[in-house]
Formats: sequence, structure tokens, C-alpha cells
Amino acid sequence: MRARTIYSIDEPAATIRGVNRPIPLGYKKHPADAVDPGISRPLTTIERARIQTFPANYRWLGTKTAKEQMIGNAVPVKLAEFVAGCIASYESGTICSRKTFQLPLRSGDEFPNPGYREVHDVAEKVACAG
Repeated sequence: MRARTIYSIDEPAATIRGVNRPIPLGYKKHPADAVDPGISRPLTTIERARIQTFPANYRWLGTKTAKEQMIGNAVPVKLAEFVAGCIASYESGTICSRKTFQLPLRSGDEFPNPGYREVHDVAEKVACAG
């Protein structure tokens, strides 16, 4: 089966790559696509950065291509913060830091999708193992 291209705003995103390609001409709707390809659009550079959990006010320097490459190559900011917190907790001898891994991209909506709750729960188990 061919890959999906179009995701709902309430679904986890596909991998953010270093190239922001448009939906191919002639793309036929996949059964799981959220909307018809004719009314969708590619994500903007800023939208892609927000999915990677960069702050809205993060200042990107360089050409559009360079920015796209940086975003695609980046470790999501919140994931890096979580991993760094776990390492710091381990190094300090703390077994459970009770740090939370949150993925809200919309203000006032902590877990817009049940999948985010699952990621949070798994992350908390990792942080509090032992």
C-alpha cells in the first residue's frame, strides 16, 4: 500500500523531513487521508517548526532551504528537554524526577489527541522507572 500524505490536525504528524515537498500532482486520495488532496496544502516552515516543538518566537536564520533542513534534522525541542532532564536526574541520583513530557501545540488544550496522553504516560514511566 502506498504511503499517506494528508493527516488530520488531531493526529500525530508524520516525520518532519529536511525537504518540504508539496503534495505530488496526480496524488490519489489514500483511504486514511483526512481530507481530499484538492483542498489541502503543505505545511509552512513555521508550522513544521512548531510540530518539532520549537517556540513560536524562535528566530530562524538562513535561506528557506537551510531553514527547512535545520527543522528536518532537529531533535524535537521538548523531547531533548525531557531526555536531558532524565539524564540530569540520573546523574544526581534522583530515581524519579516527575518531569512530564507535554506536547501541547494549542494553548489551553493539554492533550488534544488521546495519542499524546499515551506518549506522556510512556515518557513518565521511563522517567520514573525503578
